[in-house]
Amino acid sequence: MLDTSPTIVVVVALYLLATIGIGVWATRRTKTTSDFLVAGRNLGMFVMSIAVFASIQSGFGVLGGTGMAFTDGLVFVSGIGLAAVLGFGLAWFLVGKRLWRMGNEEEVYTLGDVVERRYRSPAARGWIAVAVALGVIGYLGTQVQAMGVVMASIFGISPTSGALIGLGILAVYAIGGGTIAAVYTDVFQGVLLVVVSVVTFFVAVSAVGGMADITTTLQSEDPALASAFGALPAVNIACWIFLFAVGAAAQPQLLTKFLMIRDTTQLKWGALTAGIAYVCTMFLVVGVGLSALALSIRGDFPAVDTPDQALIVFMSDYTPPVLAGLALAAILAAIMSTGDAFATLGAASLVRDLPRAFGLRVRNELLWSRVAVAALLVASVLFSLYLDTLVALLGVFGWGTFAAAIFPAVVLGLVWSRATKAAAITSIVLSLVINFVLEVGQLHGFAPLPEGVVNGAFALAASTVLFIVVSLLTRPQPAGGRDEPTGEVAQPHSP
Repeated sequence: MLDTSPTIVVVVALYLLATIGIGVWATRRTKTTSDFLVAGRNLGMFVMSIAVFASIQSGFGVLGGTGMAFTDGLVFVSGIGLAAVLGFGLAWFLVGKRLWRMGNEEEVYTLGDVVERRYRSPAARGWIAVAVALGVIGYLGTQVQAMGVVMASIFGISPTSGALIGLGILAVYAIGGGTIAAVYTDVFQGVLLVVVSVVTFFVAVSAVGGMADITTTLQSEDPALASAFGALPAVNIACWIFLFAVGAAAQPQLLTKFLMIRDTTQLKWGALTAGIAYVCTMFLVVGVGLSALALSIRGDFPAVDTPDQALIVFMSDYTPPVLAGLALAAILAAIMSTGDAFATLGAASLVRDLPRAFGLRVRNELLWSRVAVAALLVASVLFSLYLDTLVALLGVFGWGTFAAAIFPAVVLGLVWSRATKAAAITSIVLSLVINFVLEVGQLHGFAPLPEGVVNGAFALAASTVLFIVVSLLTRPQPAGGRDEPTGEVAQPHSP
């Protein structure tokens, strides 16, 4: 349990107050559905890029990633972290400008809007809404679990109580401020996380005797721990690289940011900025994870109940209180910056996309979007309690759900003119079935895939192949006017 010194408590409290303050400010600025869902389409490059990085780098990446480094070496950084950075470039290159053009041409706020416009199919819109809503609950469950671990360590309470307290603070600004709150808390939280990650790396490595000593210790235990891909099987690493490189380009919290920028000039340098910020946070994962692992091999690290606690215990016992407080604030920043983005995405799916798929329109979308955010936060708690597993593994499940459902139908669909609505619907439905059958089945002893094959990677590969095959076997919608099947639109007027 973390030593809750006054310094640590004060630093964390100041961080939480700052996020609440940003949320209150954002709530006052949120007047319309456009404000709530796409931040009024007024973001610049730096704000958008840092918001992308912060919403991708979550409790799954920081807390779960450090836990994986603590048990398996560099596997998280090389197999997941760097692959996700490649995904940033893939998204910017393939669909960044296309999505911006859609949003600038007409009222496109969500991936459901994008899919219906691309395929001229309310059914496709409905299924992508279901996929986003289910993936949001899964990924929010990751943040809830990570928040519980951190809050429990600070205040000496149960993880469930800690999760509920953290979720209540998140709800204060997510319900009121929507995407404006999400984006600007992301910027604050993202900058904090980058700075703390770099400082923590040098402090952590020095506390154990230097990187050379850490490497020697790891090699004495198992040479694979000091290798580039850690101690996991090669097939496992290959699955993760595929899932996180390709899947990053399909994460809705990333794709919807392209609908929020002022103009296409704001896309320049965006992928590089987001990628550098993400890589900086990997220093924290490497520094703390490997240092804690080396200390554990030497017999000098306290016993932990789960690997997810390694980061918190290390910061408590081996770093100054001020840095420990900032690190805990940074971890909460990673959790909350992703949580508020997902809550808004899920609300848009439930209030805007699903009703419109059935030809209905919700009156006062802004009010009901706020209600939906609250409902999703509650659902995520229940989901987290049901899937009682490690933060990193729960995060892989949420990421895989998004990747398998969204990459074929949205990313490939926007760049491939031959794609059809039948293929989009079929691939989305299949991806959901595969993901949930494999993940829920695994909890009950049903594991049909070969050892080392990641469920989400298999679902992504299967849905992509099916999308291509069905597109080739079915007739695409005829091109014409503003609904041509390429996903391109006429050159928009200047914003």
